[in-house]
Amino acid sequence: MASIVPKTPTAAPALLHSAHKDEASTRHYSDELVTGHIYAKHRDDDTTKIDLPSYISVIENILTTSHRITDNIHRGIEGRLVYSDDTLGSNVVIDPPLCTLHRISSELSCKAPGVKKAHETTLEIFNILTNYPWEAKAALTLLAFTSDYGDLWHLYHYSMTDPLAKSLATIKRVASLKKHLDSFPYQQVLLNPSSLIRSCLQAIKHMNQIREFSKYDVKELPELPSALRQIPLITYWVIHTIVASKIHLSSYLSETENQPQRYLNDLSDKIANVLAVLEKHLNAIREQHAEVDLFRWLVDHIEHYHTDITLVVSKLLSGKTETNPLIDGSTLREVSIQESLSGKNVILVISGLNISNDDIEALHHVYESLKTDHKTYEIVWIPIIPEPYHAEDHKRYEYLRSIMKWHSIPFTTKIAGMRYMEERWQLREDPLVVVLTSQSKVVFTNAIHLIRVWGNEAIDFTYDRSKSLLRRNWPDSTLVKFTHQPRLQNWIKQEKSILFYGGKNPAWIQQFEERVEILKNDPFIIDGNSFEIVHIGKDVKGEDDPTLMSRFWNTQWGYFVVKSQLIGSSASETTEDILRLISYQNEDGWVVLTVGSAPVLVGRGALILRLLEEFPKWKQSLRLKAFPDAFREYFNELALKSHQCDRVILPGFSGWIPMTINCPECPRFMETGISFKCCHGGAHM
Repeated sequence: MASIVPKTPTAAPALLHSAHKDEASTRHYSDELVTGHIYAKHRDDDTTKIDLPSYISVIENILTTSHRITDNIHRGIEGRLVYSDDTLGSNVVIDPPLCTLHRISSELSCKAPGVKKAHETTLEIFNILTNYPWEAKAALTLLAFTSDYGDLWHLYHYSMTDPLAKSLATIKRVASLKKHLDSFPYQQVLLNPSSLIRSCLQAIKHMNQIREFSKYDVKELPELPSALRQIPLITYWVIHTIVASKIHLSSYLSETENQPQRYLNDLSDKIANVLAVLEKHLNAIREQHAEVDLFRWLVDHIEHYHTDITLVVSKLLSGKTETNPLIDGSTLREVSIQESLSGKNVILVISGLNISNDDIEALHHVYESLKTDHKTYEIVWIPIIPEPYHAEDHKRYEYLRSIMKWHSIPFTTKIAGMRYMEERWQLREDPLVVVLTSQSKVVFTNAIHLIRVWGNEAIDFTYDRSKSLLRRNWPDSTLVKFTHQPRLQNWIKQEKSILFYGGKNPAWIQQFEERVEILKNDPFIIDGNSFEIVHIGKDVKGEDDPTLMSRFWNTQWGYFVVKSQLIGSSASETTEDILRLISYQNEDGWVVLTVGSAPVLVGRGALILRLLEEFPKWKQSLRLKAFPDAFREYFNELALKSHQCDRVILPGFSGWIPMTINCPECPRFMETGISFKCCHGGAHM
């Protein structure tokens, strides 16, 4: 709630009993001042508990029945009320602390009007209810008020037929109260749907609902601590409002000075603000609670008790058993999830609007293959678009949807299952492709790497299929397709020695090619030790192709992640070769030596140039050894004499990623660092 500069109670202006003079205001009792008074003596104490829902039910019954009596009086209808079976059959039972209620009623009685007396009385009631929880303090105060208020109208109701009730009603001067039923202040305090007393009851209900959520872990309901911190202050203003309302009601009975209208208006504003604060907290908590329930449901039905895919996709998207229709990219018509996905294996493509054209093209090839040979599959694109939406977002969405033949979800869909996708499927910056059976069993957690490396060959995306692909020589999967050398396949079949090379520095490329030319003209090479070179990174025209290289490095990473996930990333595995290549991504140059497609070594550019320059020192070994063996032997000698740290920066891939990585150059684990990135409030996808 908004705070006001605090003032001490002694500095508050004196209360004046004339409507023509300045009236005291709640503005002189700021939140800071009030909480100071509360926490000086009180803490959250639940030594004495009450059944709050039952107390709320009793209070509501008293107010509702009293309102029916006053409503009949207002409409000129006399006579006994006819009660419904539900009202008469109410079995709510409470065991109220009678002495405590009497003390509260006593504090509420015969007080002078004005904010200062209401404040003092509120603090006295706090003292009476020290051992009760905050919301119970408010409920017991309201119960004391409604007991007195209900008693008045109960006596009036029976006074026409019961002499005892008539005498008691006369003593309590209920007739005086009846005269004010039509007045605005009375309506404001008691009769309007948003009256002060009705609002206090609603605030107590909200506090009770918030308290019921306190059994959950605050990590799952991060809004809860903030809401609980508000309750003591809100309890004060609820009790303060009840006190002021009872003083005003008593003024009608005793025909003394009423509460100033300005004060009542201030209280109306204050209690409305209290309700707004509580409702804001409650809405946030309910949303978080729904997210927790949905998260647990998805964990159960995806990971343990496999459920029909149509229900799982609906819950993942909207949190409900039914959701908006999908858009069929092949027909551009809307189709229900039941109609489009029932009985199908489903491939979920989850990405931001920055999904690359390379990934879309690869998915198109997969889509065409599925439609031809695997008709039991459907692809669904789930775009992650952070709010607020912008015009450019919608344009980009429409463009992407127009080039996708598979299903998409509508633009404005807010994904209910984001927490599940982030925590269980580890959705990050990179696209996530999850393959599910028709019963929502996960076949592969992130097939984007399979698709980037093997394309259609990865279908049906099972672990067995992936392991089969991994049994191939890794250059077959990660190097061969990134060159336009027409004779490459023949060289591989002939098991020739091949040097694949690339790098960021054109000068290194030139030096490498010049040195290779010198070697090729040497008699030791001509005489049965020939080798071939293949440049990675050139397009069909022989020009540098940055897009091709971006896809190349994504493929190396994809292979490394898949192999690490399925087989392991220890130094004894062939992942050390591809990891070494990845670590050279920003080097001037690099070389991969293969025999056919079988890898022999991966080398940093500087070391390779030195090896070529020192060819005279090792060429004699070619008399006894084949070119790849002699090349590797001298390379290893040079590597032992040099030392350079290797650095690997893991991109923001979605899905499983290795948490520890062996150094590709030595048996040690690589050190793990921490990097920070800020998108300045923009989307990170």
